[in-house]
Amino acid sequence: MSYLGRFKTIIFDFDGVILDSARMKTAAFAEVYGSEDPAKVAEVVTYQEQHGGIGRRQKFEYFERTVFGRPGEAATVDRLCDRFAEIIDEGMMTCAFIPGAEDVLAHLETTVAMHVVSGMPEADLKSVIERRGLSRYFRTVSGSPKAKHAAFLSVMRMENAKPAECLAVGDAPTEFHAARKIGIPFLAIVAPDVADLFPDDVHKISDLTTFEHAARLTR
Repeated sequence: MSYLGRFKTIIFDFDGVILDSARMKTAAFAEVYGSEDPAKVAEVVTYQEQHGGIGRRQKFEYFERTVFGRPGEAATVDRLCDRFAEIIDEGMMTCAFIPGAEDVLAHLETTVAMHVVSGMPEADLKSVIERRGLSRYFRTVSGSPKAKHAAFLSVMRMENAKPAECLAVGDAPTEFHAARKIGIPFLAIVAPDVADLFPDDVHKISDLTTFEHAARLTR
């Protein structure tokens, strides 16, 4: 795959990029707060849609304190995180891959170093990747509470790569801003029924079926 010659490594987000799980998680946040004021639940959904790359604990702290005006103490956040995990556990094992994802991973396996950097709790992320038989594809798997900016820098050090030699692939502004701050080229995944939250100069595709062509164009 000569078009990847300029990239030493590919850094993938996970939800909405490898697995078609982003919308499932948005629905799970709404379910956790299902007994609350519908207007507040709508705020939860909007925030989740716009901040997909942030860890769930940080989100629940925000929801409790900012949306619902409650203390957001650790015990309450723990309970909310546990409930969220119960809702999504089976779904993470059965949800579909993003179209093209399996082919891209198999094609790149012996060609370029791949890493996952996600907002999902790291232990849960590693468990899902292992249980779905994906561990062999990724040199490292990084999740929350580690910030994406720090995780990207860690990958660069491991691969001895300059920013321009990395490609970040994600579906949320969180990873886009982390990549842009460092100078890493970024390829956005924007599903057809999801709002486009990225600047006009960002190259965008709806799934990974056109990854080869998109990688050539991404700067």
